[in-house]
Amino acid sequence: MKPSTFFYNIGQGFKGIFRNSVMTVASVLVLVACMILVGTFYIVIDTIDRNFKAINDLNVIEVKLSKDYSDDQVAQIGKALEEICRSSPIIDDMPVFVSADEHGERMKEMFDDAGWIDEIIKSGNPLRASYRLEFRNFSDFDEVTRVRNRIDSITITDESGAQTDGVDSKDIKDYIELYGTVMSVKNTLYIAGIWLLAILLIISLFVIMNTIKLGVFARRNEITFMRLCGATKAMIRMPFMVEGIIIGIFSAALAFGIEYYLFKYLLTDIVRSATSNATGSADIILGEFSEYALPLGIGFLAIGLFAGIVSSGISLKKYLKA
Repeated sequence: MKPSTFFYNIGQGFKGIFRNSVMTVASVLVLVACMILVGTFYIVIDTIDRNFKAINDLNVIEVKLSKDYSDDQVAQIGKALEEICRSSPIIDDMPVFVSADEHGERMKEMFDDAGWIDEIIKSGNPLRASYRLEFRNFSDFDEVTRVRNRIDSITITDESGAQTDGVDSKDIKDYIELYGTVMSVKNTLYIAGIWLLAILLIISLFVIMNTIKLGVFARRNEITFMRLCGATKAMIRMPFMVEGIIIGIFSAALAFGIEYYLFKYLLTDIVRSATSNATGSADIILGEFSEYALPLGIGFLAIGLFAGIVSSGISLKKYLKA
């Protein structure tokens, strides 16, 4: 493409934007709203993932043992758990036994060697031994539930030879319910984000199409004359495509700036306020905007270019028919 042709197309694109300024503003606003919603959903879902992964022992099921169990009964439960681990595709290692004394040491580390913990343990350690089963991940939620149910059905043999329930349901500590709830919220947000993106993108296409159609209608005689003079479809189409691309790029830049402001001065303040007002809860982990800048920038630009190019192409279809 010659430089003169390139600058002609750019100039015509900007003229088209200012020629229909009201519709151009409407196009930009709808596109910006679309991008901001998508970007905000992306940041929220990523924040949920960050905080979920930061939960200690999230991928662990802990089986607490009764203090009345004999060494033989504890070993029976251990063997049953080993069998469960061998048959589960999401558990790589055997269960780890943690004694009551080890739980005491961990508790001391948690509370920075608080003296009162030593006093409690010396007077008779109330903590119980346990087995810990670590999952590779929680991606197969159904398999995790099956493992828990199998643990709940473990039986042991007492001294008289009678079989009794080896593990009480309340002695199985896990995050399965939390995981299910968080995944449900995350999937709902994900689906809602996709639907909102689709709806707003369709609205954006129609608004940009109408904006470009006004320009096409205003230049219909010029387009007809260009066709009669042998102008190619690409030559006729290019200024209007440039108009759509400019709208898309400007919308992406504006949306990126607004998203930065919302993240830096609104979302961050909300998280800080929620954390400071919540007693006894851990801080909410929020990433830096620099971590989101590249995917947001690429995503916004892709949405803007897609909307601009597609809408301009559809708008000109009628006028480019032979």
